[in-house]
Amino acid sequence: MKTTKLLMSALGATVLSVCAFAENNAAPKTPAVKTEMTKIEKIAATRIIAAATPGNALKDWMTPGALKKWNDVYGSLVQSDGASAIMSDFFSGALLLTGPQNDMTGVFALFNPLQDTVLLIQTDNSETLPRIEDFAFLTGTDFRGETLKDKEYPQAIAPTKGNFDEVLLKNTARVSSVFKRDFPSGAAENSIRKYRRFNSSDNCQKVAFNAGMRLAMLKKFTLPEANADALAAGETAQVLWKGDMAKMKDFFTIPEQGDVFVKYYASLPPQVKASMMPALYFKNRKATLFGFSSRLLPEALILVRIPAGGKEKPLFSMLPLSAEFCSELYPSAK
Repeated sequence: MKTTKLLMSALGATVLSVCAFAENNAAPKTPAVKTEMTKIEKIAATRIIAAATPGNALKDWMTPGALKKWNDVYGSLVQSDGASAIMSDFFSGALLLTGPQNDMTGVFALFNPLQDTVLLIQTDNSETLPRIEDFAFLTGTDFRGETLKDKEYPQAIAPTKGNFDEVLLKNTARVSSVFKRDFPSGAAENSIRKYRRFNSSDNCQKVAFNAGMRLAMLKKFTLPEANADALAAGETAQVLWKGDMAKMKDFFTIPEQGDVFVKYYASLPPQVKASMMPALYFKNRKATLFGFSSRLLPEALILVRIPAGGKEKPLFSMLPLSAEFCSELYPSAK
């Protein structure tokens, strides 16, 4: 019950932010009083914009000096027209962590648990939109201080040892722990300078490898031999887009104690449910695993396991990827 309450609290705050963003960007039917967004809400809204137009968003979001440094090191990740499959995927699934803040500067982290990549940003808080004045882009493995063996891939991208959901939850808890350790709330100095060493061409290749490998795994979903799986995913997506609790319980097998997640999912804003798209695709002889995620609420990852043979209903589960929930679930991930 404690973790359930924590989940509702952690995700609830994000949902409220999403609703505010959607309402502020919808065409109003009647005049409304404009409310001022907080710095955190502005960063969260900019992440959603960057997911759609990463190149243009980064130009507007970064100071001239930061943009030059970005182009020098990570410019190859973005095409000349501003499009970028890697960065769009990154921002679409990135969780926002907030570090120390003052009127002049602040520290945030964007962590994509499916790419296992971290973008640390230091912002100029004196402007209306906190602009990025410094950054560090690195793999989750490096940020957590882990070491991969030769020819070993991150388990979040290419799971071979099972317990995929546990990997994502523990990685998120560990990233949150390291971020809080290095950037404690109320710190006298807000700086990410110790991580600047990761801004190198070699590190750019590591980030690109993580992202590219993840996208290659997902791309298998579009191959001709995956047509049956694509149809199953489409049928599943239609149920998720509607988000009707009764229909979900009829379509899915709900695990024990899973009703709370079905109820929570059904209560999400329509724009969140309607934007759920395939984000993961793994297949073996026993089952096919799909992941569905919304760029409006990446903290709620829907996992659907379809047993081979087609005789059993898909198994529904929701993976709460909020930093608060994961840290509570794995307090020893330090």
